Amino acid sequence: MIFDPDDPLNQTFRDAVAHTLSDALVDARADIAGFDAALGPLIDLVIPLALGGKHFRPAFLWWAHVGVAGEPADPAPLLRLASSLDLIHAGLLAHDDLIDDAATRRGKPSVHAGASRLSDPPNQALGAAAAIVGGLLLIQWGERLAQQSGLLTPKAQKGLDDLLNRVLAGQLADAWASAGGDLTGPGGERPLSAAEKVAEIDDLKAASYTVVGPVTLGALAGRADAQQLAGLDRFAWPVGRAFQARDDVLAVFGDEARTGKPSGNDLRQGKVTALVGSALTMADAAGLATLHAVIGDIDASDESVARARDVIASCGALSAVERAIAADIDQGVRALDEAGLAPVGRAGLVALARAAADRDS
Repeated sequence: MIFDPDDPLNQTFRDAVAHTLSDALVDARADIAGFDAALGPLIDLVIPLALGGKHFRPAFLWWAHVGVAGEPADPAPLLRLASSLDLIHAGLLAHDDLIDDAATRRGKPSVHAGASRLSDPPNQALGAAAAIVGGLLLIQWGERLAQQSGLLTPKAQKGLDDLLNRVLAGQLADAWASAGGDLTGPGGERPLSAAEKVAEIDDLKAASYTVVGPVTLGALAGRADAQQLAGLDRFAWPVGRAFQARDDVLAVFGDEARTGKPSGNDLRQGKVTALVGSALTMADAAGLATLHAVIGDIDASDESVARARDVIASCGALSAVERAIAADIDQGVRALDEAGLAPVGRAGLVALARAAADRDS
């Protein structure tokens, strides 16, 4: 057995992904520096984004593929395909931090913040350019690594294209909704409610990109049949929702030393996540006043954010989201019973689902 399905994010797996990424990034950096050596320091700002993650996306792809096709005799091609998702993810993080004007990522300066300080005096335009172009480079490097795997059948290529299209559409929808724009339903028949907006954006930006896309891509690369694809789809959507809901909770209640991001920033930026949306529905008048005083106020004090946290917890919203996370994981795990997967692949996916729900960063 190459990796342990009962501990699918263990050090051995993470080291294998990191090694694959490092090799790809050495070659990619050399390409850019070959055009102009002065670009090296800018490129060095984006590379840590690809190396410092938890590797959930590669793991979901790996174990879905193993569930369909069994363990590969040579792990290198599948590791390339799986690791490509972390390069794409890193590029999207550079853009996401720029859109949100986030100063830090994983406890370090975000790409745009770090790049702006490379000039004296700091240059915000340089920072924005580095985040935009650097993010595009990482995404392009990810697509190249996926191609180099040799596992992109026509159906798998379409799966990768769908993954990218969905997350980019979700990013744009998130920005549009945050700016006060209306989103319409699938048929364009009416504007969505605030709660429906959250669900629609989370499905596009989070669930489909974090779990559904990687699982589907891994299965398609393994030439999954219709039964396997259907079962994996029923697994991946609720697990993806649970993953995003845990992100929402950590953004408000997480330990900054673990998450690497300022706690409460989602509130200050006015993001009406599933957690915040529940609180706005469940809080009493005094609680609503406390929440509205913080949501969307980028300068809200730590004390004001702490009071908002108390409201979210005391009104029952936090407990409701925790129950929803547990229910979604149970639903996803049950769906695997009829997916016709190899036992080792199923075990890896079950352990991953529970890790996605129980994480603290």
